[in-house]
Amino acid sequence: MTTDTMTAPIAAKPATTTKLTGLTYHNVMVLATVKGWTVTKTTAVYSGAPTAAHDSVQDHMNQVRATEGGRATGYQSLIAVRNKLKEVSTGGSHPAVSVTIKRAKKTTTQTRTGSPKARLTRKRQAEYTTAELVSALEAAWAAIRTNHTQIPAVVIIVGSGTATKQAKYGHFAPVRWQHGEQRLAEVLISGEGLKRPVEEVFTTLLHEAAHALADAREIKDTSRQGRWHNQRFAELAGELGLDATKDPRIGWSPCTLRTETAVTYSTVLADLKNALIAYRHPEALGGQAKKNNNNAVACACQCPRRIRVAKAVLEQGEITCGICESTFEPDE
Repeated sequence: MTTDTMTAPIAAKPATTTKLTGLTYHNVMVLATVKGWTVTKTTAVYSGAPTAAHDSVQDHMNQVRATEGGRATGYQSLIAVRNKLKEVSTGGSHPAVSVTIKRAKKTTTQTRTGSPKARLTRKRQAEYTTAELVSALEAAWAAIRTNHTQIPAVVIIVGSGTATKQAKYGHFAPVRWQHGEQRLAEVLISGEGLKRPVEEVFTTLLHEAAHALADAREIKDTSRQGRWHNQRFAELAGELGLDATKDPRIGWSPCTLRTETAVTYSTVLADLKNALIAYRHPEALGGQAKKNNNNAVACACQCPRRIRVAKAVLEQGEITCGICESTFEPDE
């Protein structure tokens, strides 16, 4: 955001527009219903100053609340947009939103040498934020859900994929988050994997979407703490537009994106590619782990909780977790 243009409320002029970028899919969808706004993907433009844009959203909120109540669909997104506009119209800023104000052209123009754009040099680059990245990942997930309506809403996070012994590009974890009365699953996209081509990052999203679809249909698609992917997972992945191949260690986990699937999601891939401008370095692991001299076997469930149990006891039969109802299985 160009802070020098937002230090004080500015009176509306006939050709003034307020542009919001970096919005989520839900923000954009709800703004499309508000008079005076034009939306495209993660961008929304209002024909007026920030204060007028704020008032238009507030007026619409008042109408929705009066007719449908505060639990109406999209009302929470309206609140989020209203709060963002309130901050920028009073001289503040919001980390997830970039605001551009375009005013009527004057006969003579003057370059403001003190503006952040003018001061930008090779040694003073624009700061990176994850807002655009997460927004692009959320938009991609929404596009997948549009084509496959059984896939549930999730919380998407970007984190480490190398903090554990088994490196990973992503994971799906059911009922990991709480939102009001609703339990939401979690989809993690590893920061280390963002170095890959956009098609491979999107393949990871579709891979986790296949797990989400299995969870929605109550299909057991993995074993061995989620490492082994069975034939049912391969079938679900194929339903979403992936080709799965069998690996002797992890089953049908490796997937590739079909050409026709890439064509279907071409716009999503283009937007996601623009957001992939940073990646995470792998964890610096410490020295070698200490050798285990006893006869106990380390096991974990899908929660994951961990236990140690004698090998002879483990061989007597399965041990089931009372929380996730999955079987404790040995670490490989």
